[in-house]
Amino acid sequence: MESSDFEDDFDEDDLESLVHSSPSAYTHTFTSPAPEQRESHHKDIRVLAADQITHIKTSQLPIEVVDYIASFLFDSCSSGCFFHVHSFSLVCSQFRHVALRHYFSSIRVASAKQLAAYTNFHFSLVSRNAPGDSVGLNYVKTLIAPSHALEAASWSPSLYRNLKHLMISFSSDGRQSQTTRLKRIFSPPGIPLVPWFPPQLTSLTMTKLWRIDVPLLKTVASAFPSVKVLHLSCSEQLDVSCCWTCFEESSTAVVHSPIPNYFSDITKLTDNFADSLEPLTQLTDLHLGIFLSDEELVEKHIEHYDTPLEFDHTHRIAFSSKAASPPTGNILSQLETETTTGHISYSVDQDDKKEESHSGTCTEDLPFPHGPELCRTCKLFGSASKVRTRELEASLALAGKIKTLRTISWSSFFTSQVFEPDDNKAGDWLRRTTAYILRANGRVRVRRRPW
Repeated sequence: MESSDFEDDFDEDDLESLVHSSPSAYTHTFTSPAPEQRESHHKDIRVLAADQITHIKTSQLPIEVVDYIASFLFDSCSSGCFFHVHSFSLVCSQFRHVALRHYFSSIRVASAKQLAAYTNFHFSLVSRNAPGDSVGLNYVKTLIAPSHALEAASWSPSLYRNLKHLMISFSSDGRQSQTTRLKRIFSPPGIPLVPWFPPQLTSLTMTKLWRIDVPLLKTVASAFPSVKVLHLSCSEQLDVSCCWTCFEESSTAVVHSPIPNYFSDITKLTDNFADSLEPLTQLTDLHLGIFLSDEELVEKHIEHYDTPLEFDHTHRIAFSSKAASPPTGNILSQLETETTTGHISYSVDQDDKKEESHSGTCTEDLPFPHGPELCRTCKLFGSASKVRTRELEASLALAGKIKTLRTISWSSFFTSQVFEPDDNKAGDWLRRTTAYILRANGRVRVRRRPW
């Protein structure tokens, strides 16, 4: 019993000594206030903190900087990717506006159903925001769509208040439907050919057309009076992806070379085209995706692959003596006041690199089928230098009539192999030749490299 009493006394004394000698106990005993004192002390701290917080100014990152940073994120993801946009938009309302603005800045639609879905989403955003706020389709700066989607969806360009670039593919249209569909897309219902596109729209691209003619140019000029960059192309319709039969069929399904069957010569073509584009008083860059070589060039190219005899006959003609060639040069100039029938000066730019077309040898090592641009026989038989001079003559004629032009480009079988920036890879961009215009000292000059 004594031992047990001793143990009990020892335990109690030991615990008591531990409590009073421990640093935590000491701190609690001599520094911590009593419970009622602690409560009043906390109230004082809360009042003091509240007074201090009201005077603290938190620095915020300007929304313009956030927008600039976000552009790197969204530009790195694939087109139409909503994953990054969704995560970014959950941060706050300002980030949500930034995300939607970038997501809608460029939209690509494939069907009328998809375009209608974008329109419904736009009206949903409008209903949730204050009147006059820029939301949804107001953010769109670039719209890419096929012609049938724009017609079937009965789209309203007035919703795209900041649209700058419109790109339309007419791959599903042909001889019968192109003109009708153009009027339905570019004219408000019941009011034919009245401008109803925003004045900010300054760039128009139309690819895979059946034909580039006067009615088409007049329709475009009436619907887009403020356009500065106009790209019209039909030459990419020549199909080299399958076989020679498909290539021949595609060559008859599109007007790729309007001379001489539709226009007897360059003068007729440029006069009619310039008159049709006259309303475009701000036009600076023009691309017409047609070949200025004679239409028979493609026909001969197909024929000399039909039989070996025809191939040999073409070789004999190509290497036989030819008549005197017309004047050629890589710089053409003319007085500003003269017409297309006025005197044209031909000169050679010594600093310009020799223009060599990317040609083959008409043997089986070439891809089949292929166009005249890969055929050495076509280059000789088709008089490549003559065609290149014709392209400059046509450019000079248009530059003389449309005073605002700075560049004119055409589709060409005989052009140097060039690599365009990604934003210029539209239509038949691999077979494009560009003429740069200089207006100085009362003369207008054109050549194939910038001045």
